[in-house]
Amino acid sequence: MRLESVMRFGASFTGGRTLPLEHRPDDDELDLFGLTHPGRVRAENQDHFLLCTVHPQVLVHGTSLPDPAGLALRGGRLATVVLVADGVGGGVAGARASRLAIEAVTRYLVTSLRRYHTAGTDDEGELMADLLSAAMGAHETVRADADAQRVGGSMATTLSLGVVVWPWIYVLQVGDSRCYYFENGRLRQVTRDQTLAQDLVDRGLMPRDRARESPLNHVLSSAIFPAQWDPKLGIHVT
Repeated sequence: MRLESVMRFGASFTGGRTLPLEHRPDDDELDLFGLTHPGRVRAENQDHFLLCTVHPQVLVHGTSLPDPAGLALRGGRLATVVLVADGVGGGVAGARASRLAIEAVTRYLVTSLRRYHTAGTDDEGELMADLLSAAMGAHETVRADADAQRVGGSMATTLSLGVVVWPWIYVLQVGDSRCYYFENGRLRQVTRDQTLAQDLVDRGLMPRDRARESPLNHVLSSAIFPAQWDPKLGIHVT
């Protein structure tokens, strides 16, 4: 697996305003919403998404304290995570691949991702490395299941992961599931489509205005995929 690009779009995730760090929104101020739809072509929905917050938490298994329920057992939010996977290939294989990828990344968040504190510092490369490892874990999970199910290359999915550690957002992308940044009433595309058409545009071999109508616009150059090749990863820091 190779890192395709690391891009900086701004100093921090503050909607274009200068805000002190103590203005970080509380959990009840977060507005998180997700929706999937099968679209106009397929009968089944092959997409999955996950919206969650990450917290340190203590589980009490025994105590002599008179009122353990009154303890603050869940710590402040470490990160907000938004994740989407779009199954590729049709049939149940695409839906299964997207589900497995989301589950694998979620397990990694719970068991292995510990470097949230490096966000926005000179050591943020440690957090980026963790995101790469999470994607690679999803890649290996889908590959192993494809081998077990004997479905081969028909099982694949895109993967886009956003991790917000206030006031920073890190976006990891594999495939062409886009991430947009909404600011001052306008949407700005953060990610780069990993398609054959976009590859040709980047190389100067296809005009940008022709890419949208090209049949290669929907052919992925990278995916969470069980074949014997490594997906390209782009991490975008906003």
